[in-house]
Amino acid sequence: MHLKRTLIKKLIGEGKTYKEVQKIIGCSAKMISNALKWRAKPERRGRKRKTTIKMDRRITRMAKAQPMISSRMIKDSLELPVSTVTVRRRLCEANLFSRIPRKVPLLKKRHVQKRLQFAKEHVNWPKEKWRNILWTDESKICPLLSHSCKYISKLGLNIYPVFSSITSGIAHITIHKFT
Repeated sequence: MHLKRTLIKKLIGEGKTYKEVQKIIGCSAKMISNALKWRAKPERRGRKRKTTIKMDRRITRMAKAQPMISSRMIKDSLELPVSTVTVRRRLCEANLFSRIPRKVPLLKKRHVQKRLQFAKEHVNWPKEKWRNILWTDESKICPLLSHSCKYISKLGLNIYPVFSSITSGIAHITIHKFT
């Protein structure tokens, strides 16, 4: 069939009429017409995408502008007719994977000044003196607070610090392990 189609196109391209092509190949006029109209269709597999290219761009743009935004908030604010899982898939396709942000202690000015003062006082200490210091390992257990995680869309840039952790004497138990 493929050979006949290319032969028909070649003969018509040379200026032959339908009748002449019919006699040479031995086919109907409808076959000649179909061969001239035929175009290869792109191969498609799977279900058609629910989002358009424009929607995908809007999703990506919003995630880049607001790295802390959730997929549900993106879906609701853009009024997308898709699920939050689909929004997350589009973000992954754009290389915007969700990550848990670093937690750093919330330092007040007083804390920063004391740390700086300590560093200035001990900047010239020799290694032998530092070896005599007893360092401790601390583990914090939070029985009353939830351990829920916030996710961010990582853009390849270093987001520092994202969340500050605040301790409230009652909710945290600190266990010291002396080595």
